[in-house]
Amino acid sequence: MIRRPPRSTPKPSSAASDVYKRQFQASYSQNERFSREKVNAYKKLFLSDKLNLNPNIEIDFWKAYKSYEDSLYQLWDNNKNNFRKVADETAFSDSEYAQLINDYMDYEKKKIELRGQLISELKEVLSPRKTYELFILEESFRREMMKKLRESRQLTKN
Repeated sequence: MIRRPPRSTPKPSSAASDVYKRQFQASYSQNERFSREKVNAYKKLFLSDKLNLNPNIEIDFWKAYKSYEDSLYQLWDNNKNNFRKVADETAFSDSEYAQLINDYMDYEKKKIELRGQLISELKEVLSPRKTYELFILEESFRREMMKKLRESRQLTKN
């Protein structure tokens, strides 16, 4: 079980940061895969700790953010087969490639629209500074997860 670190620590990068890192590492073994639920739970701990929101704002923030992530996942799920089609460049005609490009552009536009909706919702909940911090923290989280994924692949290779 992953617990949220205590909020009594003065700096987000202090002991509280290490608490959720150790909990995540302890809950992940070599034989286990990263599940969407585990990654989301870790992301929630990571963002909650780093943003340091008060409890009233945190509820509204997570409601908006969860809605955004669910919509983004649904969009990806609906389009994943289009991304997997291109394996052999001789298999498609130019018009089929043109359609794949149009589909991809539509997908990217929808992602931007979803992000815009999230930002609009967060403007009502968070300060502009916290909203901007969120963008930086999301990238930091993504990098950390990629690092963990590379490390886990190294362990399975050895």
